[in-house]
Amino acid sequence: MSKGAVGLTAGYWPEDVYRYLAIPGIPIDDGLVARPGKRTPDRPALIGHQEPLSYKQLLADLDQAMKTILTSLEGKGNRVAIAVADPLELMKVVFGALKARGVVFLMNHSLPPAQLTAQLQLFRPDLALVDDAARRSIEASSQGVRTLSLLELRETKPATAAPRGRQDLGAPALALAMEGGGLAYHSHKSLLAGAVSWSTFVPLKTEDLVLAAQPLYTWEGLYSLLPILFRGGTCLVADLQDPDKLAHGVREHRPIYTMLSRPQARLLYQPSHRPVVQAFKESLQGLFVSTTGPFTALGRLRLKNLLGKPALLAFGSAEAGPVFSSHPTWYLDTAVGIPVTNVDVWPLNPANGNPLEVPWETIEYGEVGVKSPMTAADYDSPEEKEKRVKGGWLRTKIVTTMDPNGLFYIQSKVPD
Repeated sequence: MSKGAVGLTAGYWPEDVYRYLAIPGIPIDDGLVARPGKRTPDRPALIGHQEPLSYKQLLADLDQAMKTILTSLEGKGNRVAIAVADPLELMKVVFGALKARGVVFLMNHSLPPAQLTAQLQLFRPDLALVDDAARRSIEASSQGVRTLSLLELRETKPATAAPRGRQDLGAPALALAMEGGGLAYHSHKSLLAGAVSWSTFVPLKTEDLVLAAQPLYTWEGLYSLLPILFRGGTCLVADLQDPDKLAHGVREHRPIYTMLSRPQARLLYQPSHRPVVQAFKESLQGLFVSTTGPFTALGRLRLKNLLGKPALLAFGSAEAGPVFSSHPTWYLDTAVGIPVTNVDVWPLNPANGNPLEVPWETIEYGEVGVKSPMTAADYDSPEEKEKRVKGGWLRTKIVTTMDPNGLFYIQSKVPD
């Protein structure tokens, strides 16, 4: 792959950060919970509003969830839809279902009923795991699918053994809803690749603590949490919609990074979120804000002035994970950033998505095509995959230019 292909024609890359890194061939629950738990079993993995959850306890809880999920599936399928608001309880059952070799769909139960029904029809679950707040909406939309509360799951007799035999780590394992509709299916391999790549790029270390303030059914929330677990660090999980609790948690635990979508970042300007802004000022080293299209440098500078900390930009999606990002040591206010670790980008023809025959340094602009081990393993149908992947490159639907230093600038979005 040429330097033009990866977006580095003139050679800046953050010092002591790997451009590429191999991905371990292990399941996601092993890479993010079991292995870190062997090194530091009593270290908090997750911190919520209740007691912290150590790696040792998370491993025990996900093993129990795995066994009760296997019993609940009754050998009749492996597709599990999950709608649970409490992030600690959510991750126990998500990791448990993945260890049970299920295919998990992380759901947003607050969507309109018609949209919920459409997503469930696409996913076709064999079992739905819900909390009390989600039960009614999921049962109304799931057309007879067996639904269990977390209490009912805990009361289920556990299976006596875990699945055996060789596991296909490249097979679909976790579904996320994509912008504009449809589901992207990630594998154990692609999820672990995302954790490895983002934690390498930032970079994150074992002693670090980060904040996940976005829902975990979004790519921003998921990539706030998975990378720090790979490093054996700690993630504070909180809700931006509850600013007082969030501010208290940030002050107490002092995370160094978090990622918000642009709409969520705008909440920081509201009077109700002044405690959060003050807590961020005291704790964060930088705030990553995800963008889906063109942005203004003025808005970025305004956020930087509000927080007194770098406003770092990122571009990604449910199907691609993080693609471009500012680096804490290298960014310009007008640029979206550089390709993150393990991501290659190539210019596509915006009219049809086909790869161009020449690299970035020879063209004025192009749609960004992505190749990385983080991209989705599958989609709803072969037709959907054919529409999104052209010549092996995943379409992003953003048109960019690249400067001689390898920084990318979003110009426009490709219309659907």
